[in-house]
Order: sequence, then C-alpha cells, then structure tokens
Amino acid sequence: MARTRLPYCSPYRLIWAVLATPRSAAQRIHHAYAHFAWRSMGWSHYLLTAALCLVWPVIFLIMLWMFTRPIGPKVAEATGKSVARQVLEQFWLAVRHSIPPDKYYVFDLFRPQRLPNAGDYVLRYELKGGFHNLVHFHTRETMRNSTKEVLKDKLRFFRRCEERSVASPIVFQVMGGDGVLQAEAATTDGLPPLDLFIKPAKGKGGRGCERWQYIDGGYAGPIGRKLNAEGLLQHIRALVAKRGRYLIQECLRNHPDLAGFSAGLTSLRITSCKDESGGFEVTNAVLKMSLAAGVAVDNFHQGGAVCRVDVATGEIGPAWDSWSKRPCVVHHTHPATGARIAGARLPCWPETVQMVEKAASLFPDRIMIGFDVAITDSGPVIIEGNVQQGSDMVQRTHDLPVGMQRLGQLLAHHATEALATRPPRAMRWYGPRDYWGPR
Repeated sequence: MARTRLPYCSPYRLIWAVLATPRSAAQRIHHAYAHFAWRSMGWSHYLLTAALCLVWPVIFLIMLWMFTRPIGPKVAEATGKSVARQVLEQFWLAVRHSIPPDKYYVFDLFRPQRLPNAGDYVLRYELKGGFHNLVHFHTRETMRNSTKEVLKDKLRFFRRCEERSVASPIVFQVMGGDGVLQAEAATTDGLPPLDLFIKPAKGKGGRGCERWQYIDGGYAGPIGRKLNAEGLLQHIRALVAKRGRYLIQECLRNHPDLAGFSAGLTSLRITSCKDESGGFEVTNAVLKMSLAAGVAVDNFHQGGAVCRVDVATGEIGPAWDSWSKRPCVVHHTHPATGARIAGARLPCWPETVQMVEKAASLFPDRIMIGFDVAITDSGPVIIEGNVQQGSDMVQRTHDLPVGMQRLGQLLAHHATEALATRPPRAMRWYGPRDYWGPR
C-alpha cells in the first residue's frame, strides 16, 4: 500500500476541499482526497496537520529558493514575467490550491492561458497518496481477487499477457538472488546470442534498466562497455545483489516510422481508466523519447522528453523536455536527428488502442493503469503496467489540466463512489522527511 501524502505546501486543500460543495470534476477529486485523508488520520496525524498549518511557510520558502532561484530568471527572460511576479503567483497557488513551487514550473503555470485553470490540476500527492489508496480499499471490498501484485511484478505481468494473447516482450530468463539463470522462454543454457534488455522484476522509473547489443560474439552495453557472456552474467549478478531479481528480455526495436526519434526504444505511456459502465477506456497517451544519442531509457524523470498524443488520431504534439533545466523549451523536431515530431502520426495506432483496452481488461479491479507500450515493426507490444499512475506528463504536455479532461470525469466518478468505503486508520504516512526523497 502506498503511503498517504499530505499537501505540505500548504495543507489548506485539506480544509477548503472539505468545506466547499464540489461541482466540477476536479473539485470532486479534491473533495474525495481530503475526505480520505481526514478519515484515515489518527491523533498523531491531526497534530501533524495542525503543525503544518503553522509551519508550511518555512517549507514554502525553502522550495521557493530551490526552484525559483535557478528557473525563475530563465522564465522571466522567455516570458517577460518578472521573478517577483512569479513569487507572488506561487504564494497564491500555495494558499489557494496547495500547489507547491516545483509544480508551478512543471505545469508551466506562469503561462497566462494555464494559470486561470490552476484549480483543475490534479496533484501527485492526490493521486499517489490519495485516489489510488481510496479506490484500492473500495475495490478490495467489492471484488475478491486483487491484481495489484501481478502488475507490480514484471514476470507475472508477462505471464498473464502471454496467457491471454496480449503481446509483451519475451522474457528469456530470470536471475534470482542465488545468481542462477532460470529459463523462461530460452532455448539455450546461457545468455541468448541476441540483443538483450535487462531490468529489475520489481522496479520503476527506468532505474536499473540496460540495453546490451550482441556484436561479434559479445555484448556491448552502456557507456561503451563490452563484455563476453560470462562477464555480462557477472554484471547481472551484481545488479541482482543491489536490486533483487532481474529479467533478461528480448530487445524491442522501433517501428521504422519512429526510428528518427531515438537510437534506443521509443515508448508510449497510455492511460486506461475504467468507465462508468465497467468497461475500459483509453483516455490519454504521451510519447516518450530520449533527446540524447545512445540512451536506452526514455523515462521522463530520467531526462527524457514527452509529447502529447491525440487519442482519436494518433497525431503527435511537440516534445517537452525537462522543466528543471530548460523551461519554456519545446521541440517540434528532434534536436539530435532532425526528425519531425509535431504533426507526425503514430503507426498502428488503432491496433495500439485496442491492445491497451484488452490489456486493461486483464486487471478488472484496477481503476486506472498507465501502460508502457512500444510500437515495433510487428505491431504494438505492452511493456508493463503501472499501478500508481500519475498525471504530471499529461498535464505538462496538455493546455487543459486533468480536471477538465475525460480522465478527470472518470476519476471523479470513481472517487465519489469509493467514498462510501471507510479506510482503516492504521495507514502508513508519507511524512515531511520523505518529501525530499524520490516522489
């Protein structure tokens, strides 16, 4: 169970959202999150919330210095909005909507067309530490079998997809803590003489993933490293010692139409959500890509870029890279290859949407899943499913926040239904010390 999160900068959304009568989809999401948070509190958490109501300005000032000092001058140069004006807007957003300074820049709320819709943005703490927990408790009462652990374990995910004829990367072998290879779909005792992709069986954010090309009887990997088969096995054993069980998979290749976007694999994050009648609907999609040559991982939080994808047509929007280093920069063409990004259309798009909807049906108790999907020369392939799907990538690349999209309508529907379930008070809390770590 993910730890429940509080809006530390500031905590007032817990108050405003409960007192107000929710009317819009975003307000219903905020309302459900706040009710869930209050219901799951014990006395120590009431005291923590009371303390946060007093000391949050200190946290705000620290975050203001961390993010505005390096980014504010660049935004002022690009937009003409002074740093002082940015600071005032961030203070207002913190008080009125509990939006911290980093999200001011993540969502480009300094843009005049986005700032008026600030109340419709759904924050990471509301989803990661609120909505997902709330609907988990609700579905646990209404449905017998949970598929959450299947989604979190990449080997079990592969097996379920294979059983139901949903294309997923072939897992050749698995290496556990004993350092011994266990065959899954391999025909040889050692590593297959093929390009390989290795990743932790339970990992996230692209951490620990590596691509190894088979060349002249050996393997070439990150940073120009070259190993023979035994050397690569020793390397994987070292990774297993750090991160646990590892999967040795086939190395997928981009569809030829996507070759100009990355030397490695270009993938999509496609959001599926259960609709009002119990079916599954693709609501959003973003294309992820690396803007640097030779990088195998395209994860947004590892320096990749993301593009909006029109769900109806598969048309790609411009690429947004890291907000923290280069604000106000979007790419209409790929900076390394010159390939056109904005306006291009994804191949096999109708088949991709159909496959994601089928994959979502394999996990009927999950309300919202973020599927990582590759489009290869043989069609779409489901790489993995993310049970704790966020909304940062969607809201960064769209001019409309989630609360004003179809996804917001569905989240509001399920959050309102789930409020009938009272969560247990024995919750694990995501405390102030955790806030500065990985989020």
